[in-house]
Amino acid sequence: MNRYHKTFESLKNRKEAAFIPFAVAGDPDPEKSEAVFRAFIDGGADILEIGYPFSDPIADGPVNQRAAQRAIASGLNHSRFFSLVKNLRNYTDIPFGVLLYANSINHLGYRNFCRKAADAGIDSLLVADMPPEESSELQKAMKECKLGRVFIVTELTPLPRMKMICEQVDSFVYVVSRLGTTGVAKDLSSSVKGTLQKLRTVTDKPLAVGFGISTPEHVRSVKHSGADAVIVGSALVSIIESHSKETANLGTILRKKVSSYKTATRS
Repeated sequence: MNRYHKTFESLKNRKEAAFIPFAVAGDPDPEKSEAVFRAFIDGGADILEIGYPFSDPIADGPVNQRAAQRAIASGLNHSRFFSLVKNLRNYTDIPFGVLLYANSINHLGYRNFCRKAADAGIDSLLVADMPPEESSELQKAMKECKLGRVFIVTELTPLPRMKMICEQVDSFVYVVSRLGTTGVAKDLSSSVKGTLQKLRTVTDKPLAVGFGISTPEHVRSVKHSGADAVIVGSALVSIIESHSKETANLGTILRKKVSSYKTATRS
């Protein structure tokens, strides 16, 4: 049983949803970035979603785009990325998912990247700009390295395609809560519950909802809509951005924020 299976099984028994915080590796710099993820873990994160910085992250809104720019400017590269993940793996046994773009994998080659990812302690990859139809070679390398696969569905995904995507997922299904890019939203999309209900007719795999979720109330609502996990990114990255120059209290602020989100998954 891998880390994802253990985590979701344990949470199911406790009638909790998983809380998954997101940040970009290397933001605001590699050393402080490690402290950010440790704060997420200490705050009660069940799973980490780690962004690999890319110069043109088309699925991300302005907040995460700026985070990627800061990380690249700080010198985050393949070597520093995998070193950061290894340090975090020595700190915790919770699952690590990486969200990245195809060019970052192509730079090292599929097998080389996947081998390094597995060696560092990464559990799954989600390549935001690579749909299942274009990923057979990458999926082969991932299977060889025992890396889990994650793909995205939206409210507009037809049911037959939902089924096809879910059949190729072995970690969790990433359910986009709204159309467009990532970002902080005041109101949660009304389509989430219906999308989850459609997915339940074709799969029993864990469903994780992300995009636009920014408050504990949003987290609570998504959990009650039937999600197995809730992902919060831009709201946390905004905090990192606002403290990128003065980070003395950043860890405490992030721990408290993550704890409030995690509490909402239990109600």
